[in-house]
Amino acid sequence: MKIEYSKFFLAVLFCMSLSVCSADLVLSDRGKSDYQVVVPDSSADPETGEWLKQAARLVQAAFKVNGADIPVAAESGKDPGKPGIYLGDTEFSRQNGIKLSELKGWGYFIKAVGSNLVIAGRDKPPVVKPEGPREQISWDQLWPCIGTVKGTADFLREYAGARFLYPEIWHWEAPSELARLDFTNSPCMEFIKSDTIVAPSDLDVRKVPFVLYNKGYPRESIWDIALNMFPLVDISTGGHTYERAAPVEEYYDKHPEYFALVNGKRINAGQYCISNPELQELFYRDLCKWLDKGYEIVGLGQPDGFQCCQCDDCKKLFDTGDDWSEKLWILHRNLAERVLKLHPDKTVMIMAYMHTEKVPKTFKKFPANTMIMLCGTNDKDFEDWNKIEVPKGFTSYIYNWCPNQGGVYFPTRTPLFVETQVKRLFTNHVQGIQRDGPGLLFGLEGPVYYTLGRMIDDPETNRANDIVNEFCSAAFGRASAPMRGFYDALYHGVELYSDYLGTRCPAWTYADINGRRRKFVTDPFQLIGFIYTPDLLSSLEKNLALAEKTADSDRARWRLALVRREFDYVKSTAAVVHLYHAYQVKPDRVSRDQLLDAIDARNALINSYYVEQPRTKPSPGWSLRSMTNICAKPIPGWPETLFPLHSPGHLKMEYNLYQGAFKDTAFNWDTKTMRNAPLPGVKRAVVKPAAGQVAIDSPAWDLAETNILEAMPGSQPSLTCKTSLRVLSDKDNLYLRVESELPAGMKDFAAVARDGDMKKQESLDICVAPFGNREKFYRFKVGPATGSKYDAAIGFIADPMDPRWGLDDPSWNGEWEYQSLLEPDKKRWLAMVRIPFKTMGVEQPAAGAIWMGNVGRTHIAAPDRQEVSIWSARPDTRELNAQSFGEIVFDK
Repeated sequence: MKIEYSKFFLAVLFCMSLSVCSADLVLSDRGKSDYQVVVPDSSADPETGEWLKQAARLVQAAFKVNGADIPVAAESGKDPGKPGIYLGDTEFSRQNGIKLSELKGWGYFIKAVGSNLVIAGRDKPPVVKPEGPREQISWDQLWPCIGTVKGTADFLREYAGARFLYPEIWHWEAPSELARLDFTNSPCMEFIKSDTIVAPSDLDVRKVPFVLYNKGYPRESIWDIALNMFPLVDISTGGHTYERAAPVEEYYDKHPEYFALVNGKRINAGQYCISNPELQELFYRDLCKWLDKGYEIVGLGQPDGFQCCQCDDCKKLFDTGDDWSEKLWILHRNLAERVLKLHPDKTVMIMAYMHTEKVPKTFKKFPANTMIMLCGTNDKDFEDWNKIEVPKGFTSYIYNWCPNQGGVYFPTRTPLFVETQVKRLFTNHVQGIQRDGPGLLFGLEGPVYYTLGRMIDDPETNRANDIVNEFCSAAFGRASAPMRGFYDALYHGVELYSDYLGTRCPAWTYADINGRRRKFVTDPFQLIGFIYTPDLLSSLEKNLALAEKTADSDRARWRLALVRREFDYVKSTAAVVHLYHAYQVKPDRVSRDQLLDAIDARNALINSYYVEQPRTKPSPGWSLRSMTNICAKPIPGWPETLFPLHSPGHLKMEYNLYQGAFKDTAFNWDTKTMRNAPLPGVKRAVVKPAAGQVAIDSPAWDLAETNILEAMPGSQPSLTCKTSLRVLSDKDNLYLRVESELPAGMKDFAAVARDGDMKKQESLDICVAPFGNREKFYRFKVGPATGSKYDAAIGFIADPMDPRWGLDDPSWNGEWEYQSLLEPDKKRWLAMVRIPFKTMGVEQPAAGAIWMGNVGRTHIAAPDRQEVSIWSARPDTRELNAQSFGEIVFDK
């Protein structure tokens, strides 16, 4: 009885399944299909036609994986006896009520018409015409909108098991490059096999993604379109547009009055006198010029690191006093109002950034053509901006992959972070996303990018957990379980950074008890060591090794090879950090040699990622101007090398970048030289009190202690010319005298203008931090020639978004004196600097007070050789910076 009842139940289920199938479009069944793909006879332009051709190939691939071969035909040549999958603006779609003119952005229709299926989107070539090769012009130009490809990708994902996991083509490349790829056997996508491909017979979808663009690198691939990473189409976000309207090189010499007056001088650093009516006219004409070209949206925004003009007219401008935020808002609103009269159907996108980050105070409504690009997109930002009427709504500039001390090749965000972020952007009606840092880690952050894109598909119901599972199952097959463990561990380790410490996150900066804006993390080694603990690295290694052992397909193994390459880089970099910290704790030769071994191993690993061969096109992160014959080594199976995307020097972190000062860290030690060098250490200089007037040759200097400058760690092993430092003080001034040996006959030196570049000149570099810490200090540079002097303040810029944050600000010009005495007969140069305490904003230090500072010398030993010496140094010091400061102690 039990067996017969079971048979009855199965029979009922079978009948039910037949009933369901009879109401569906069965596009493919057990390797057979009667369908054909039909494309329009002609397209709006060749690139649109090429995209439709690739969309048709994509449909063919989905069917082929399931055993069915279906033909592609132009509409005039289709088989009238077969049903069709119609792509794009076909006559069939128009006859059946598809009105593409109703669509906006990247919208599309998917509609079942009898036994046929229509997928048609807004396919719009750019109005703006190219003015040169794609890779040599603005990222904001040339991209077509291909809504049909978006609709095709979404349909195949929903009904044919397609998963778009990684980009398939290079930046700037045309869709014709896709023709060389076999979609059925590419690591960039996966098709989940199924006995049938079925769609509802009443399928009728009209969808418009909520973003007009989601811009990172200049690329338009199937992956980008499928995951809503849309390029700009007839949109110029602009950002910092003053320079575009009035380039320094074109206008400074002819019209210095257009530029900001700072400390009594019109500066040529891309800062402007916004009260100047002629300059305002240039801003207006610039906006109109871009709209006249055909752009629908044009950006407007003040320069990065905006410096306020100190002229009288700017002080009086708009009667806002010192409120420069309001001056800029009123100026930008007025410009938008003028543009509205000439271009009532176009949009001005005004950037809300730094000075304009806060909402305007003197008005609550923008002109009808105004859109605001928000650079702050946290809840509090939206709370304030939702009180202001912005007729065209908001776009966003997000800092997800603008790294804060971690470097661009470390994961920075998690699926949880982007899930929350997309929901917030959607809730607040954000229409566009510009990503600062596109994301470069498709192995380690692939699930994050995938989650970002899939959340945009349906912000209200999609969940990051389901999306990551979808990604791992498609990408790694049988190895998905250990890879889910790998990513869970990785993102748990990164979550604190992602949600709190990352750029623009709640704990990125804070105000201390003195009201100063400070960053929680300013040391990249501190951050890397904190996140990538030995336990975490061990866990990641175990999961990845298990996945590599478990993988059951070539495509899964190719994807794991990408993860392995990126993870090994992170692991080797973290090893250097941990061993450096061990060396700090115990600075002996054993610890140092272990560290040097790790540095050499990391460099060898990075070198193994490259090969030398002729290059025919730039890597994504390399411009045409920087092309060399060093290319990233391909990873088997991949159509393009996704890691590394930059030069070896970039991967080794040889540079100081925004929020990532790596140049002078242990990553860049000259390990060969250091193995034979003595162990360096931080020094202490005693400031002796001076009685009477102090001159460069006063007897008082004989009573001051002598402090010897030594070779910069990691540079030349010995110096040909010695240098020493002595320090005195009286009730009003600090005096520093440096005695520098010179080679015989060296007596003529070129003068350097005030605040000029002395990096390649015989010079002294003096830093004084009178506040007892390394965060704020003053820099004074001098050369042997009379008048060769430079000064700057460091650490006084409070806004971390300001590009000058943490760097020299040479606009500070303090009152101080410099004396230079060349004595060729004694083969020496004497230099004395007198710095009044009031210049540094401090009182006379009490006996026993401890300041910080350092002195360095650049000696031109030969036309092609410099010797760099320094008084106080750490093992990782490569140039005079705050981390190398010694103590300056005022004698009791």
